[in-house]
Amino acid sequence: MDVYIARQPIFNRQMNVYGYELLYRKSQNNFYEGTDDDEATVSLINNTFLVFGLGELVDNTRAFINFSENLLLDDIVYMLPKEQVVIEVLERVEPTPDAVDACAKLKKKGYTIALDDFVLDMHTDRYAPFISAASIIKIEFPSINRANGAEMAEMIKRYPNVTFLAEKVETREDFNFACELGFKLFQGYFFSKPVMANARDIGSLNTNLIMIFNELGRKEPDYRAVMEGIQRDVGLSYKLLKMANSVYYGSRTRIDSVKGMLVQIGVDEVRRWVQLMMLRGVRKPENAELVKNSIVRAKMLSLIANDIGHCNENDYFMAGMFSSLDTLLNTTMEHALTGLPISDEVRGALMGEEGQLRCHLEMVIKIEMADWTSLESKSEYPCLSPEKYMEYYIQSIRWQQAMSQ
Repeated sequence: MDVYIARQPIFNRQMNVYGYELLYRKSQNNFYEGTDDDEATVSLINNTFLVFGLGELVDNTRAFINFSENLLLDDIVYMLPKEQVVIEVLERVEPTPDAVDACAKLKKKGYTIALDDFVLDMHTDRYAPFISAASIIKIEFPSINRANGAEMAEMIKRYPNVTFLAEKVETREDFNFACELGFKLFQGYFFSKPVMANARDIGSLNTNLIMIFNELGRKEPDYRAVMEGIQRDVGLSYKLLKMANSVYYGSRTRIDSVKGMLVQIGVDEVRRWVQLMMLRGVRKPENAELVKNSIVRAKMLSLIANDIGHCNENDYFMAGMFSSLDTLLNTTMEHALTGLPISDEVRGALMGEEGQLRCHLEMVIKIEMADWTSLESKSEYPCLSPEKYMEYYIQSIRWQQAMSQ
């Protein structure tokens, strides 16, 4: 597989995901390097729709896809579903009569046009036809500061029918300033950094669920300990018993005990639901995407563990699951891990200690950020091919979506 796709979320003011920008490149070296704009977009479209599936990649929101002038003039653009795709006009596209006419036709047919990497200096009569065709304008937010903020705010007010998107928003302070100026959409890695005003209590992370998960991951689980753990959690007991008695699990007789539930549902299925619930206690609107990313990392690391023959796939899953725990709890990783029943290997990897698990965790995070060059880096630990990493990344995204459903 010579396909490399990453996605970066785009949020609205309520921190709900509005869509994802899809990022792609392909080269002889198999990383994000020196690729023609047209080739990259055509390959991205092909693999998004024919290999991975648009709905799975963007979780049934919208896909922002870059277009050069050549592709704007090509009929390929009309093959895309206008309800799900935002046509993102690259900053290198000049407002020539042909390009402006192409955007106007797309808008008339119901497509959403976004202007990429727009800056205040481009707010001239020359670019006015582009602005009139656009529904979204993406602004490089690092170019905005307190000195020119008033000018930016005035521009936003001047175009009430255009939605302004702040790109490269890296901190909560950036997000607040962008909101103050009038931006309605936001893109960047601010969601992966602390966003809460007050630190959350570490107790909000359910250590009982972690114990159950760890026990179910052993070769020979102590089922008595698992049952006792489930019985201590009224909410978990209620949900699992309700599922065990549902038509979905083929129940013909009433299941009224935790032991009967384990038999009816099965250990693997219980473990799956415990995985899903582990981060539920710290999920909030402003960190929901980070929780999703943590689940994707967990699944991907477990796939890597199985591939390289690591003896404890459970540790790899746990490292991915808790890889952003410091941010989710708005504290240090050391404090976040205090008292958690995790192995020394997991604790060391999350604290940044060098080792095989840490190496693979860093690789997974770099894949999220489309840092393809890292896939070619040499390591003393067993590494997978770039194609295999990408295969597992897409598989993990699909798994996370299935879990959520």
